[in-house]
This record gives sequence, C-alpha cells and structure tokens, in this order.
Amino acid sequence: MTQFAWRTEDQERLLRATLPAKVLDEMLEMCRAAGKRETGGILIGRHSEDRSTAVILEATGRPKDSLFSWATFSRGSHGLRALLESRWSENRFYLGEWHFHPGGSPNPSHQDILSMKKIASDPDYQCPLPLLLIVGGNPRRDYLVSCTVFIGVAEPARMIAESDNRRSSP
Repeated sequence: MTQFAWRTEDQERLLRATLPAKVLDEMLEMCRAAGKRETGGILIGRHSEDRSTAVILEATGRPKDSLFSWATFSRGSHGLRALLESRWSENRFYLGEWHFHPGGSPNPSHQDILSMKKIASDPDYQCPLPLLLIVGGNPRRDYLVSCTVFIGVAEPARMIAESDNRRSSP
C-alpha cells in the first residue's frame, strides 16, 4: 500500500508520521467537495510501540457545527466524542487535526499554530504531540501536504517529507 511519511529534523527526538494514500484520497475528496472554502477534521490512528511514529488511519470530515469560509476553518465538535469513544475500543486514538487551504500554501497560519499549541497543552485531548496536516493548493490538480508536530507550547516542528507529498490529481 502506498503511503506518505514525514519525520522531524531533530535526530535526538526523532518523530515520524505516516498516512496511507487511501486516507489522503478521502481527504482530497472532502477538499474538492468544499470548493473554495476551507474544510477539515480530526486525525485518528495509533502510535508505534515506542511512541516515535504516529500511524494515521482515518481523517474525519468536518463536524456539523464547524465554521468555515474561504479563509478560515474552526472545527466543531458535534459527534466527535461518540466517534472517539468507539475508536478507543479499536485501539485508535485522536492524533491531531487536518484542514485545507484552498489555492494556498500548506504552511500553518498563525491561528493554526495557536490552536494546535492549545490542543498540545490541554489534558482533555490526551494528545501531548498532536499533528497538523494541511492540504494546500488545488485538490483537483496540484497540491502539497504538510505535516507539523506540536510539542507543548514550544515552537512547532515542521516535519520533512520522507516520500513525495506532492501529487497531481487525475
């Protein structure tokens, strides 16, 4: 199975993330459906035994109570508690967030960074190293996918692609 992978630059604290192509294809379909508006959801999966690799197994769509426009996305929470409780029984957990920057860069905005630092430091999330995946560009043609890991309130660590995370859609 084709997958996309990222790693941190810091060799002393090497962290990795993987994303199956099937999950990325589902994300791209949600981006195409959103048109010129931002969209997103949460990332669900598991960590490797040594906790160095986040294995993303699912990317949800936006909850019904999300707020979104051409330049902003504020993920709602409708239905997420029940979804996450059901995934816990399958040993799948909240790993972070994803969203779409239509026609734009996959780099996190200032607001993205503030939101993720809040998640990283909030014990209710039970996720001290949340990931943020951003799809930027045009999901119908050319796009890029970035991955950033947030370690508490420290500066985020932009992860380096281990595989080609730029694709052209058919």
